[in-house]
Amino acid sequence: MRKYRKIPKVSFLFIFVLLFLQFHCLLNPIVRELLDLDPTQKNDKLKQLSLLLGFYGSPTATITPSLGNVILANTNIRIVFSRSMVPDSFSATLGSKLTPVWSDSYSANDTVVLSGPIPVGTYSFILEATDSLGIHITPVIGNYTVLSSNTNLYYVSPSGNDGNSGTSPGNTKLSISSAVSAATPPAAIFVSEGTYLVNSGLGTQINLVNLVSLYGGFSTDFLNRNSSVYIARIVDTATASADSITVSAGATITTSTVVDGFTIRGASNANAPTASIAFNCFSGSPTITNNRLEGGTVSNAISVAIFLSTSSAIISNNTIQGGTSTATGTFGVFVQDSSSPTVAYNTIYGGIANDSSHGIYNSPHANTPTIIFNSIDGGTGSFSYAFNTSHPSNSIVTNNILNAGSGNTSYAIYQGAGAGDVGNYQFNTLFTSGGNIRYCLFENGGSSPITFNGNRLFSCPTALYYDNASNAINDIGTVNGGTLGGATYSGNYE
Repeated sequence: MRKYRKIPKVSFLFIFVLLFLQFHCLLNPIVRELLDLDPTQKNDKLKQLSLLLGFYGSPTATITPSLGNVILANTNIRIVFSRSMVPDSFSATLGSKLTPVWSDSYSANDTVVLSGPIPVGTYSFILEATDSLGIHITPVIGNYTVLSSNTNLYYVSPSGNDGNSGTSPGNTKLSISSAVSAATPPAAIFVSEGTYLVNSGLGTQINLVNLVSLYGGFSTDFLNRNSSVYIARIVDTATASADSITVSAGATITTSTVVDGFTIRGASNANAPTASIAFNCFSGSPTITNNRLEGGTVSNAISVAIFLSTSSAIISNNTIQGGTSTATGTFGVFVQDSSSPTVAYNTIYGGIANDSSHGIYNSPHANTPTIIFNSIDGGTGSFSYAFNTSHPSNSIVTNNILNAGSGNTSYAIYQGAGAGDVGNYQFNTLFTSGGNIRYCLFENGGSSPITFNGNRLFSCPTALYYDNASNAINDIGTVNGGTLGGATYSGNYE
């Protein structure tokens, strides 16, 4: 039998000493060289040694105004680097390439001021630079919203006073309504974190003025902006026996009027006879972006997050939630009276209703909404609808996730009765998440989709496609090419 010789254990101290001696031998020539160098060369050599040993990280940058801010097109952006940079390696863009001017205020080439002109809009800020040792800067990720250079700026904070002019961060208004009334268009009102109460029963709701935009989400010193961190809430406290509206956009309001970065809540008003609305676009067409909009809690009224009547509003990147109604219906977005809004990239929830809850309700009033890239949940009610539409309204509904919700009877798409085909549905995902009677698409007779192609349908046990108010189809092959009354559909799948 072969005998194995036991290998003796090696002392950890012995290994440490061995490694130390090897490291010492490696460093000795460098140390001797450093002793012979003049101070400037010695500093450069030490940096190279630190880089070799991994002690020298990537350079960093402090940017003013901070990323995420709202700035004017003639704003200079100042960047202070953690060490000297190579100017020829530098590049900065914000909608277009910015012009750098280097300063030696601390050490050579560590500070740069960027100037435009900067185009108006929201753009990603892209920065590239390399330090004198060839190390690239830590990635800079963020954006700015850029306003025209002639925009008048106003400021609102919970510590302000409506007797102030509101024209500087140190002289803020207390209420948003006071700032709107005082503003000279074109204007932007910057609102710091805090809760701003209105009472629509007393007429103190916010009535927008055209070309006077509202931007929430600022820190109390207005140096930083992040609406997820610095939350600016607008809350309606109305209790009167009257319909409640927190923010109102009337007939003069165009898409150049922006509301961005707020939490807006409708009144929880048990006395409201018809409706409690967080954001009412009655013939007005503002741009509503990056907000959280919530319907209130009501008894005999409907609760609506966004109400659109004869409106071409742009609604994007919001979280929209219908409220709670103990007797009637709730709505994330309610569309009526020949409205043609663009609803894109939102997360929408229909709310909680005793009767019916709707992610988006598109009334039979010749509306032509464009609904793209949203995630829509019908909510919870006796009936729940992700998208409820009726002839003659004609919609473009593309690339959405449509969850019918968890109502007792739930519909991802409800196509109401009518005399004529309407609706273009492509590349959506349709499904239900609860209820006893569950449809992906329900036709109520006389009106079929113009197009219904490339959609995914699943988890709809009652019918993938309820055809012409009479025929439950649960075979995707029949949906593709075998429905009654409408066009021939294709590309749908489970």
